[in-house]
Amino acid sequence: MIKLVVTDMNGTLLNAAQQVDHTRLARLLQRLAQQQAYFAVCSGNQYRHLREVLAPLTADNLIYVAENGASIYWQDQQIFDGALTQQQLADFLAAYHAQVPALQHAYVILTGNERSYTNQGVAPALLAQASKFYANLQPTDLTQVTEPIKKISLAYHGGVAAEHVTALNDYFAGELVAHDSGYGVIDVVRGDVSKAAAVAFLQQRWQITSAEVAAFGDGANDIEMLQVAGQSYAMQNAPDFVKAVAQQVTELDAEHAGVLATLEQLLAVSKKSQEQ
Repeated sequence: MIKLVVTDMNGTLLNAAQQVDHTRLARLLQRLAQQQAYFAVCSGNQYRHLREVLAPLTADNLIYVAENGASIYWQDQQIFDGALTQQQLADFLAAYHAQVPALQHAYVILTGNERSYTNQGVAPALLAQASKFYANLQPTDLTQVTEPIKKISLAYHGGVAAEHVTALNDYFAGELVAHDSGYGVIDVVRGDVSKAAAVAFLQQRWQITSAEVAAFGDGANDIEMLQVAGQSYAMQNAPDFVKAVAQQVTELDAEHAGVLATLEQLLAVSKKSQEQ
């Protein structure tokens, strides 16, 4: 029986317009609650942004895993805080200002709980575009930021982000970890933070086995999460390298509510098995 559903957001639960059918999702949350199961959305986005996307939907079994696992919220309370230490942030900024090759052409955004920060002098058009995804984005001197930072986003022109992941991970040697978040963006987080680590945290908190976890994803930063789940689904719209690590592929893509349709089938089967 499923006790925990974990799903990526962009390209997985959400369509291209950043939308999901709230009515269908609410019914699924109720069905999961009946079997004392939880539903966790896992994303590189901030908690505030995730809440806005799903508003006004609320449920006691709805969990938000934000910033690629650096923040976990349940019932509007933070139950895990994976913020970078001040030294880790200082080490990153030192590498950035030293023009480490993998950082030379990156547009940097520091993400905190309440605000996000980027360099002064950013082009207004770029700032406006980034503000759609980062709460209270403020141009500033990044060395003067005092708010705890959950993740560092690196955006690269031309979608060349993926080729820098290995170089960044080699450079920071486990102190910080770079994840390819797709769409030309790399997220840098604390070395022990990831979507897979968030799943492990939730399993331990509620005594859930891997066999009781169903995971959905479409991108490189979902692979570890798919690998630790007892039931893993790559989206129909996922690239082949993601489909290769998942146990199954959804019949429908994100534009046609593939996650919701798959869960409706799974929970119907689960209900029948309980009644027999």
